[in-house]
Parts: sequence; structure tokens; C-alpha cells
Amino acid sequence: MRKSLISNLLLLFGTFLLLGAFAYRLLITSDIPVSYAIDEAIILHVLIFISTMLYICGSIIGSRNTIRYTVIAVLTLFTVLNIYLFNTNAEYFDASYVQIAIVFILHPLLVILINLFVQLKTRPTH
Repeated sequence: MRKSLISNLLLLFGTFLLLGAFAYRLLITSDIPVSYAIDEAIILHVLIFISTMLYICGSIIGSRNTIRYTVIAVLTLFTVLNIYLFNTNAEYFDASYVQIAIVFILHPLLVILINLFVQLKTRPTH
């Protein structure tokens, strides 16, 4: 019971941080003439890193398969959305934009892979 509660709280905080970081990314890369600097990019990367660690810890602590399958499904949808939003034809497409945009593809993929490996490791053998 206690492990499940801690796991759910970690996943919930990870989701809030991920959505907050996504909204922050949309704000600093929007079409309004706001130039973002290195400190905004670092803040964004730190938020994503914390969210990723919360997801990993929450999914490893939780012992239920439904939690892992839900995390895999939600993050797969989030990754597909970010691949769709990865606009290479934009006039502001440069290395700094790629560093901000690609993090929303790589970090969820890392969490998905870790969850898949945990699923494979914990499945019952016959």
C-alpha cells in the first residue's frame, strides 16, 4: 500500500513537471519575438531531468504492471506528439532550438525503454 502510494505520487509529480516543462517550451519557442537564452534552456533541461527521474523511480518502485503499461502508453503518445511538433521548416530552426526540442523526444524514450526492461525482468517465467 505504501509503495503504491509513493509510486503514484512520484508519477504524478513527474507528470506535472513534464507538462509544465512542455508549456514552458511552447512559451519560449513560440512565434512571438522572444529570444531565449541559455538560462531558459538549462531550466528546461533541469525540469525534464527531474521529471524523468521521478518517472523512473515511480515506475521502478511500483510493482503493478498496469502502472508501467500506463506510463509506457502515455509517454508514447507524448513522444509521438513531440515528433509531430518537431518543425524543421521553421525560420528559427538552429542548434539551440534542436537542443530544446529533442529533449522532449529522448527523455520519454528513455523512460519507455527502462519500463520495458523492468517489465521483461519482472515477468513470470514458466
